[in-house]
Amino acid sequence: MASRYLYSLEIHNNYLGVSKIVKGMTRYEVQLKASDQLKKWDEREKKERAKEAINDLKEQAEFDTSAAQELIRAYKNILNATLQVNDKLDWEVLKDKTPFGKVYPSISKTRTEMQVPVENKFAELIFKSRKRARLAKEEQAHAKFSEELDVYHLEKAEFEKAQNEQNESIVQLKFEFENGHGEAIEKYVHIVLERSIYPDGFHKEYDIVFEPISGTIIINYNLPSKESMPRIIEHKFVASRKEISSVEMKQKEFDLFYEDVLYQVCLRTIHEVFESVYIDQIMSVVFNGWVEGVDPRTGNDFRSCILSCQASRAEFLSYNLSRVEPKECYRNLKGMVAGPLAQLAPVRPIYNVDRNDKRFVESKEVLNGIDSTTNLAAMDWADFEHLVRELFAKIFSKDGAEVKVTQASRDGGVDAVAFDPDPIRGGKFVIQAKRYTNVVPVSAVRDLYGTMVSEGASKGILVTTSYYGNDSREFAKDKPLTLIDGSNLVYMFQEHGHHVTIDLKK
Repeated sequence: MASRYLYSLEIHNNYLGVSKIVKGMTRYEVQLKASDQLKKWDEREKKERAKEAINDLKEQAEFDTSAAQELIRAYKNILNATLQVNDKLDWEVLKDKTPFGKVYPSISKTRTEMQVPVENKFAELIFKSRKRARLAKEEQAHAKFSEELDVYHLEKAEFEKAQNEQNESIVQLKFEFENGHGEAIEKYVHIVLERSIYPDGFHKEYDIVFEPISGTIIINYNLPSKESMPRIIEHKFVASRKEISSVEMKQKEFDLFYEDVLYQVCLRTIHEVFESVYIDQIMSVVFNGWVEGVDPRTGNDFRSCILSCQASRAEFLSYNLSRVEPKECYRNLKGMVAGPLAQLAPVRPIYNVDRNDKRFVESKEVLNGIDSTTNLAAMDWADFEHLVRELFAKIFSKDGAEVKVTQASRDGGVDAVAFDPDPIRGGKFVIQAKRYTNVVPVSAVRDLYGTMVSEGASKGILVTTSYYGNDSREFAKDKPLTLIDGSNLVYMFQEHGHHVTIDLKK
């Protein structure tokens, strides 16, 4: 039976996955029906898309919430995460064993090009030019292959040379580390801390100094700022606005979270050093935690040490870090803080060495060359400064301190610097040596005090071959200054088995 409709049109909506054949007696009728149906589908599509968008936003909010909470859990687990890892370096793993990546050149293509089809051999007997052309191509192919081969061998040799040099440097580093070389110990610890994996967004930056007298590793660690820490705990879909909004920790909760993370970073770093360093030279670790930022009151940049502690190997290795409360463990180490860490209140580092202080020079041995005939007041002034440095090195060495002498220009008004790691009485001491024959002017004592303040030192020591007046002693009596005159200096040398004299007249 023939259809009574004369015209038809098939229409589709790909998003909805529907189609329909519209029929009518005229083209206009078909177009009208098709347009009406397409509009209905469009409205339905818009609703479906809106619903899908809302579902997408809800799913996105759930996904983002899960990711945010997982990140916070990772930060809260900073200490425990490292307890599952053996931090001792595997020297073989550090070596580069990557094979040379380029493929050896192939001559098979060249040989194929050189093969002469049977049908061409007869032609070459008749047409000599064809043979000459073939031979020229063969020569070019051989030359190209030879060039590729030369490049391959050259690049492989360069690769293997660089690889061998790197691997030899690892062997050398291992030898120097195991024999207690200071720079090698610092490099080893740096590699250990660099390989330590922290959560996303945690930026590691630190300076490491090995102090050989006391066997102390000093780590100046740039702690994360409050602004760089994660604080979002949830992403919520807001139906009225059809958007996702984030929910942050309350300030008190965030401050406690921030404090806990910093304590964990400190304990984790100390643990990684002690676990990885298998030689006997490392007896203690000093951790100084620094923060940088902008002071909202002044708009100026600041850098402050907000926590500092020292841990001995024997004591720290007796701790079960998987069960400690980080803050209480830090307190048990007698670590220094000045209130809640979120307040960023500065403290004086227990022990800090500025390796970039260009004033420090190599010490000169003078002490063994003096005897009872040596008149300190008549010594060369540079030798006198080195002599004083040696004396104080002996005095401080029993407490694990280090004394460094500055260059001859006496830049900054400091002749020697002592670094005492003791958390109670220690710190940075500046020492000035004055080979005078007359009374020391009070201006010299005032200058020492100003130098001590500008250096951030905890104590200033002024040593002279002569004596001090009442004005100098009055100025120093209520300040962290020690004045050592000639008679006391002679006595200090005698205490350490060296007899010297001071004759101001000569």
